[in-house]
Amino acid sequence: MEVVGYDVEGNEVYGDVMGDMDGDVMGAARRGRRMMRVPPRPNWRNQLAPGVIQPDEGMVPLPLTPLVNAGTFTSAIPTITFQGQLQKPFRAERLLVSVVRTGATAVGRLLGQLYVGTDLQQGDIQGWDIEVVGQATAFGTRLTTKAAEPGVLIRLQVTLSSVLTAPDTIFASVLFMGRIVH
Repeated sequence: MEVVGYDVEGNEVYGDVMGDMDGDVMGAARRGRRMMRVPPRPNWRNQLAPGVIQPDEGMVPLPLTPLVNAGTFTSAIPTITFQGQLQKPFRAERLLVSVVRTGATAVGRLLGQLYVGTDLQQGDIQGWDIEVVGQATAFGTRLTTKAAEPGVLIRLQVTLSSVLTAPDTIFASVLFMGRIVH
């Protein structure tokens, strides 16, 4: 608590300049009037000073761009690397994968290897089914990858588990939801 003013009789009035009063009385009461109660500051409104917010973090998407064939697997393209380049510190946590299959042989699963920079982000080098982990309806499939600085590449190298025959295709769209400091 700090001295924030003086009442009509010259006595010090204590309060919190940042407005974190938690319902305490701030200000002086004139004779015959009620004292004003200051409502507590919301938890989401952290400030370094009035009007200056503290750094915080939020959950934001990082789309991964396919490096070949716009994300469409074909009989000639069974492997595609999806890549995102960071602009702010980021830690990927939730993979989301959308897949569109066209044709009778488009049944193979998408097996991925995940890298943050040069660091493999999995327990073994074997590819894992990114469609299972990345389903929008999947519950409790959150990843926690290594946090990375701006400029670092997040790459997901994806290979089909079975061969396509022409003209069948599998299109994939991949993104990560993750924490970013802002």
